[in-house]
Amino acid sequence: MIDNLLTWSIFLRCIVPMLVATIFFTALVYFSLERHRFGSSYYYFAVFFVTFIFYLCGPAFNILPIEYAKPYIQLGRTILFFWLGLPSLLIALFRFSNVTLPKPVMYFSYSFGLAFSVCFLVLTELTHPKINVLKGFGLIIAPIDWLKLTHIYSFQIVTFVVLLIIPCFYLLQNVPKAKNKGYIYSAISLGFIAVLGSMAEHWITYYSGTSLCGLIWLGAMFKDIQTVYDEAKTKNDHITPLQIKNSQDSQIINFFKADKVSVSRQVNPPWPVPCKSKLQKQDNSESKESKAEQVKINNCVVQNAMLYIENNYFNDINIDTVALSVGVSRSYLVKQFKLATDETINNRIIEVRIEQAKKVLLKKSVTETAYEVGFNNSNYFATVFKKRTNYTPKQFKRTFSS
Repeated sequence: MIDNLLTWSIFLRCIVPMLVATIFFTALVYFSLERHRFGSSYYYFAVFFVTFIFYLCGPAFNILPIEYAKPYIQLGRTILFFWLGLPSLLIALFRFSNVTLPKPVMYFSYSFGLAFSVCFLVLTELTHPKINVLKGFGLIIAPIDWLKLTHIYSFQIVTFVVLLIIPCFYLLQNVPKAKNKGYIYSAISLGFIAVLGSMAEHWITYYSGTSLCGLIWLGAMFKDIQTVYDEAKTKNDHITPLQIKNSQDSQIINFFKADKVSVSRQVNPPWPVPCKSKLQKQDNSESKESKAEQVKINNCVVQNAMLYIENNYFNDINIDTVALSVGVSRSYLVKQFKLATDETINNRIIEVRIEQAKKVLLKKSVTETAYEVGFNNSNYFATVFKKRTNYTPKQFKRTFSS
């Protein structure tokens, strides 16, 4: 009885993809909880996860007694995945690797996915005997004699090569220190599995092979979690209670007397300073003007933000990560930082990185320097360095190394 209910074909074509869908649902939850680490790439990852999960569940829907809905589900999941899912994965991987993807390329990727989806819809309507979705809406397409259902495989191969395999190899070749390459390797494995399954015209190979993609992605997530844990542990190891106790009395009083200029220029201790509101009571004799100024500019928040930037410039940091480190909202931090220093947080991050790069360039190559000070693209580093110093990195190295 069990043999009749579950065969190897059903297991590989239906059960395995459902298990893989569970992995990517877990990934969706993890990325949502840690969205500040992924920045703008999170939203593109989320679109990929949702469409891919729906796509993987497709074979399971085929064994359900929902005959009327099956054609719409099968077409819908494929169109959404190729039109939105694959292009979103492409953009997410580039943004996660801190590589700027030109807008025309982004538009092209979605347009290419849409073109495949339209071809798939028309091809299926003309060649598949069980699917007549367009006909149900009154749209009749004239038959094309040379067009066969197997042409779908060829179109699919081209789509995976253009939207996934080539871009991923570009990232591996041009961004040698990209964050967590496991996500890129997982995407490449998905592309190759799809190509092999399409070449063999064998859907079981196609769907069962996604298990490799899921396992690689799961391993990349575990590595990401371990990295977060190690960073937190390292940070805690560098801040001892004795350091804080010995420094608070001498540092805090002077710190709160700082004006706008001193906030952005003074030398700071390598740990966050607790805010004044938590350490001291307001002096009753303080003037109303002084109180108003304290409400307007929170020196504590600005100082701790600058400490974080100076101690983490070599990591992938942005406004969101800085705001999280000092425990305030993004909008509040942006406003306070601008009021106190007359510059933006992103500008400050770049300024610190360029100043450090001037030192590192005298000892290391341009590419090594770029990655060491927090840039994940040596070309972008060279552009920013030239703009800030009026020297290219090579000119600076040649001029000041002698």
